[in-house]
Amino acid sequence: MTRRTWAIAKVKENAGDGVLEVPSMAVLRYRTPAQLVSNFRRLWGVDPKLVCLPVVEHDGPLFEVDGLGGIPLSTYAPISNVLRGFEDAIQQFASMGIGIILSLSPNLSFIPGDGINVRDILGSATPQLCVANPRSGEVLAAILGTGIDIVREVCAKQPGKLQGAAIDATTLWPMGGSPGRVEATCFCAFCTEHFEEMAPGLLKKFRTFPNPWSLLLKPSDTGIAYIDELGPLATPEELVGLSRQRGYVDQFQSANEAVMLENANSLLRYIRIRHEQTMGSLAAIFDQAYHGLDDMPRRILFLEGERYNWTSGVWMEELDLSYPDTKGAYDEVWLNSNPSLLLRNIPFRVYMWRRSRYLISSFFDLAASATDPSRRAISGIARISEAHLKRMLDQRFHQMLGYGLNSEGALLSLPGRIDHQDSQMRLGFVAVSLDSDFGERFINQLNIVPGRADSDLQSSAGGIDPRLLQILMEQFQNTSDDN
Repeated sequence: MTRRTWAIAKVKENAGDGVLEVPSMAVLRYRTPAQLVSNFRRLWGVDPKLVCLPVVEHDGPLFEVDGLGGIPLSTYAPISNVLRGFEDAIQQFASMGIGIILSLSPNLSFIPGDGINVRDILGSATPQLCVANPRSGEVLAAILGTGIDIVREVCAKQPGKLQGAAIDATTLWPMGGSPGRVEATCFCAFCTEHFEEMAPGLLKKFRTFPNPWSLLLKPSDTGIAYIDELGPLATPEELVGLSRQRGYVDQFQSANEAVMLENANSLLRYIRIRHEQTMGSLAAIFDQAYHGLDDMPRRILFLEGERYNWTSGVWMEELDLSYPDTKGAYDEVWLNSNPSLLLRNIPFRVYMWRRSRYLISSFFDLAASATDPSRRAISGIARISEAHLKRMLDQRFHQMLGYGLNSEGALLSLPGRIDHQDSQMRLGFVAVSLDSDFGERFINQLNIVPGRADSDLQSSAGGIDPRLLQILMEQFQNTSDDN
């Protein structure tokens, strides 16, 4: 007897083109390109049409970049005994008939000094570039542009092999705080001057506690809870209503309705300016990296699928409403599989990972911090012993892995195709090449730098208080996963 065929069996036929994302070249130390493609086929039932490879790691560039002399290359620049470097990885995937997309994470911490870094409300520098600073944009464009040139050189006999470049915009504006104190960013000289030019006096209202952010952000001992249910047409009254609904107005104690509405109006003006500044900065990075090219690769943004994302500074609904009139920074976006807003105009791919690339970037940044002597010494993890930090990395990896959607069955949750006369639609999906075997091998090979806690252990067997360790682990993520 022949078994019947069900409609869901054909879901992969309507899934669109599959993209294999390699979030770090470290993955290629333990899997060859052929093995990654084979595993993609096993999990998803189709072959990848494209591969997305990074041009930089959290611990350094993957190749020499003119103007960044003296900065050590990433630990993963020499990938493996088979793949000597970035060029070999490109050549291997291209020889398999797979198109190339390059990815760039802007939250770099290896540029010497802190003159172009993000600064918090107290003026302290955060180990991350401020993308709005033109010099930061030049650094990022040079890295991405050099990667593009390498692909063009390697694939000189295969024109059009480079299909696009994707910027990870999920963690551009980090946040911190403690109960009653929201400490968002950025207050660097460039951002301060920009806000003063666009709205004189506005940013000063955010230099106190509580500040307008407190309407929609609420820090706790374990992170920052947030409200993202606001679109570009939201009114001050709606913001105050949302804040009351979630109990965030308690942070203002006895403030009257007029004060609350004034704060809401300031917050909406801030969000609008930050959105426009962010999109302009991303467009400038692409413009510089693509300068002089005859065939323009697609401009892609990694984003979380929230109506407003606090750490990206992007109003998703505004992007969709303004497309294609203000393309500039994007031709398509990659969103997590459960977005709070369904796009109607922008071509998009579904990123098969909840919270998009946020937790993935956070994990690899933590790994880089653990192995870098400077960051290990000055950050909160300095108080964690080497053994505890390795366990922390293991827990963080498996937490991150739990957010992944790695099976053909997950394609059932993809939003339906959106077809228009101009062929804008859901283009496909992006699958990430991470699994538990990689996590174990990657963490075991890390050369974790001893911290202050390791020195203390030489004279005391107590180690770090487990409760402190748990708080540090949760605070490193910064935002609440319950939203």
